[in-house]
Amino acid sequence: MSVVREKYGAVNSTVMLRDDLEPGRNYYRVKSFSGLPSEFPLSDGTSESLYMYKFPQDNGLLWQIIRQGNVFSVRDLQRDPRFDTAWNKWHLDILQSDIWCPLIKNGEVLGILTLGEKQDGQQISEDEFPFLQELASIATTNVDSTLKYEKNQTILRNIQALYDVNQQLANVNDFKRLCIETLSTAVEAVSAQKGNLMLLNKNTGKLEIRVVWGNIPKNVRDDINNGITATKSFNLGEGIAGQCAAQRTPIRKNDKNSIEQVGKNVVYCICCVPLMRGDDIEGVIVMTNKVRSNDDDVLVLDRIGRFTEEDVSLCQGLADQAAVNLHKSRLYNKSITDQMTGLYNTRHFEDTLKLQLEHVRATGEPLSLAVSDIDHFKKFNDTHGHKAGDAVLQTVARIMESCIRPGSSDLVFRYGGEEFCMLMPNTEPEEAAELMETYRKKVEAQIVNHEGEDMSVTVSIGISCGPKDSLDQKGIFEKADECLYVAKDSGRNQVNTYFQGLKLRYGEKVDVTLLKQVIQNNEN
Repeated sequence: MSVVREKYGAVNSTVMLRDDLEPGRNYYRVKSFSGLPSEFPLSDGTSESLYMYKFPQDNGLLWQIIRQGNVFSVRDLQRDPRFDTAWNKWHLDILQSDIWCPLIKNGEVLGILTLGEKQDGQQISEDEFPFLQELASIATTNVDSTLKYEKNQTILRNIQALYDVNQQLANVNDFKRLCIETLSTAVEAVSAQKGNLMLLNKNTGKLEIRVVWGNIPKNVRDDINNGITATKSFNLGEGIAGQCAAQRTPIRKNDKNSIEQVGKNVVYCICCVPLMRGDDIEGVIVMTNKVRSNDDDVLVLDRIGRFTEEDVSLCQGLADQAAVNLHKSRLYNKSITDQMTGLYNTRHFEDTLKLQLEHVRATGEPLSLAVSDIDHFKKFNDTHGHKAGDAVLQTVARIMESCIRPGSSDLVFRYGGEEFCMLMPNTEPEEAAELMETYRKKVEAQIVNHEGEDMSVTVSIGISCGPKDSLDQKGIFEKADECLYVAKDSGRNQVNTYFQGLKLRYGEKVDVTLLKQVIQNNEN
């Protein structure tokens, strides 16, 4: 464009290149322009970026001329359009062009160079067409090479991303971590603004959002990913995600006008791929909108970015890997998960505690253990019934799980009956006590409604810490359990921490003289 403008003094110019934004049909979209308004008006009174202007390939007279590959005028000497039907149908006046120069390689139209009138108001004469033709030939070769190079680079990056994810998650059995790692990788790899991973509930036949990632408030994201915040579910065939699952094929939409806008944030583009295991649909991965880096290297919404075929291929590759890994982790998780609450069970607690204490012995890093018990739970069951008790157990489990610190390695378990445990690696007892106090307050404030009846419970918690209190499984658990029973004997609904032989209630003042004496005795 620069060369042509300098040689002929053209007022404006554009280069439209073929893209794959609309599957099944070739469109030519503005990739670069000069001397034109940055936006063009739409029929509804709004405007759109000129980069989103597209011109479809068809069988009309205009396209018959384009395919011949020669430079030609699209206006006559009176400045009237020579191709009225296409001109009006596709609003070609937006380009303000007089001359079109097809960019053809091996018989395929890669793009079109358009030029407006010269600065003196005259049209570029037909005598100049041979030079334009020659320039177009050189440009087309370079454009073709560049596009192929970029595509190959994208393919190589995608292959590397798939390999890295496969290596990273090959031995991961944590179901939630698998979901989050798969989704976060997809969001980053395709530069999506947001993404979610839905799984099909085989009992209800609906798609349920399991994890979300991207430009989402951290507290909202964590609450959804931890199952605290309920999200909308979709029937097969409902919405783009439901259609993707029902049809078992990727769906990509890059025109916001063809996307049902259901939220307050505009969806400019969407990409959805199915999670398949054999012939069975397991779920879908959904990506919405694109992001780009601004001048401050901060990711911002890219209103003109759109999902490509390569993006779909990468997401589908990640989905295929995820389907295999998730099935494997499902089987493993089933063996280590408590059916009632969905938390890890006693078996997994004992295995995990053993491994983490080995790490403590090797590194000296602190490991805090909290043991929690629902106060007067037997009496509660006798009064309200076991179904109400089950509802309370599930609620308390979710609350404790919600206290897992983002980015930490905290793990929550149902140890048995109404007893729950949390392991907090690299955490001092004071920090653990503060976290458990938050948990205690949340439980105390929570109202559980069961069959129209509002109920509430409290919890007592005991905390111990390795290596300070013990370095073996039995010892560290017994010391936390001692503190738990001190909490119960002291009135319940409190947090107690084991420290140098003392069982200290969270927030209480310590007799410093007594503490020094205990420490001295222990040292002796």
